[in-house]
Amino acid sequence: YRTPVIDPVVSRLVLEAQLENIATKLKITVTDSDVQKALDDAIKQQFGGDMNKYRDYLKKFGVSEDDVKQQVIRPSLLETKIQDKVKAQFPITDAQIKDYFDSHKAEFITPDTRKVHYVIVASKADAQAAHTAIEGGQLWGSVYKKYSLDYQSGTPAAQLGEFSASKGRTETNFGTAVFGTSLKTGQLSGLIEVSKTYADQNLPGKCKPTCYFVIRPDADIVKGAAQTLDQAKATIESKLASTVQAPKIQQRLTQLVDEQKKITHYADAYKPPTPTNPSTTGGGTT
Repeated sequence: YRTPVIDPVVSRLVLEAQLENIATKLKITVTDSDVQKALDDAIKQQFGGDMNKYRDYLKKFGVSEDDVKQQVIRPSLLETKIQDKVKAQFPITDAQIKDYFDSHKAEFITPDTRKVHYVIVASKADAQAAHTAIEGGQLWGSVYKKYSLDYQSGTPAAQLGEFSASKGRTETNFGTAVFGTSLKTGQLSGLIEVSKTYADQNLPGKCKPTCYFVIRPDADIVKGAAQTLDQAKATIESKLASTVQAPKIQQRLTQLVDEQKKITHYADAYKPPTPTNPSTTGGGTT
């Protein structure tokens, strides 16, 4: 009875008292009108505003509306206001955003792109056979399905071998061919050797002994662009919120709770149970 009932109730009551103390320390107040509004919003959200359903809910669990206000709504509001108050102590400034932008400009540059069809083939002989088949008018999808090492079953036939390449983000020789000046839109490339570094990392044991690409650009190169600070601001703010602001908030909240734990005293009958640790001898547990 103590484990499922008494301990959780005591823990909740203690937490509620600690929240009240922290709110007082931070000069936070929750008014009766705040509680009533939050309750009204909850009734709209959970019961569609149907008061009969809400009253049936109270009756089912044997609680009063005052119980809901004091044990659910008010603690929740306190917790939210405490978090908001602490968050306001660690604002993300425009200077921080600009500093991040200036030192990470590469993150906000959209690279050149180009739509292509390709196959990546295990050997020179197979690559030549694939090239000949495509040149002879066979559908790219059927050639890709037969020869390409990265073919996956279930891919729609119309999408086989399609790829939107981004400059600087592809295999080196592939990128040189796609974003160079010699390969025109609609032109079939020759056999393009796959670099050993790429093959070792992505195709271990599959190349016999060298893999090759065959490529056909489907469109001209689309030039990339750099974002302005204003365009990147929301992204940077979100990143700083998780990497810089959130740890400071959590540290401060932990500090506030720890301060309360130091002044929290229990009557003997309601002290939290002492955690037990696995025995270090005999292979058993305490």
